[in-house]
Amino acid sequence: MRTLETLEIVGGAPCLDLANTINSRREPVHDYLQQYADLAGWAVKAGILSTLKRDRLIKLSEKNTKEADAAMRKALEFRELIYRLFSSAARGSRINQADMETFVAFYAEAMSHMKLSKKEHYFVFDWPADETLDSVLWQIVHSAGQLLLSKELNRVKECPNCGWLFLDTSKNQSRRWCSMNACGARDKMRRYHARLRGNK
Repeated sequence: MRTLETLEIVGGAPCLDLANTINSRREPVHDYLQQYADLAGWAVKAGILSTLKRDRLIKLSEKNTKEADAAMRKALEFRELIYRLFSSAARGSRINQADMETFVAFYAEAMSHMKLSKKEHYFVFDWPADETLDSVLWQIVHSAGQLLLSKELNRVKECPNCGWLFLDTSKNQSRRWCSMNACGARDKMRRYHARLRGNK
C-alpha cells in the first residue's frame, strides 16, 4: 500500500524529499500528494511542521477550500520545478534559465515572510508556518536555495532506477540508490536472477 506512512524520506534535504513525493520519475503511477491535507501530513513526516501546526493548517484549508486548492497547485508546481532544477544539477546539465527565474520568484516570496528568532546565543531563520496555507512551502523553498548556493550541490544524485533525488553524504560519494530498502534491493535481486540464468 502506498501511503504517506510508508513513504521513505531519503533525499537528505526537504526540497529533494518534496520532489520524491511521486513513486517514480521513470514510471510514475502514484502521487502521494492528492490534497492539501496530504501536503501538510508530509511536511510533518519530513520534519518541516509540528503536528500542532499541521492541524491548524488543515483546519484552515477546510474553511477555505479555494485557497487550499490554489496552495496545492502552487506546491505541485514548485515540486516539479525543484525536480527539474536538481535533476539537471545531478546530471551535470545546464539549468534552464526560465526555471531559475521562476525559482528566484518563489525564493523571494519565501524570504519576505522570514523572521529571525533567537536560539540560545544566536539567531535562526523562522517562518510563521501556520498563518497562511502557502506557508508550508517557505521552509522548503529556503532549503532549495541553501542547496543551490552550497558546495553540496555537486553531491545531489538521481537514482538510476526510480529517478528520485538524494544528497550523497558518503565520504567517497559512492551512494548509488535512493534507498537500499527499495531500489538497491531490487537491483540486487535483478543481478541475482541474472547470475542464475547465466549459470543454466
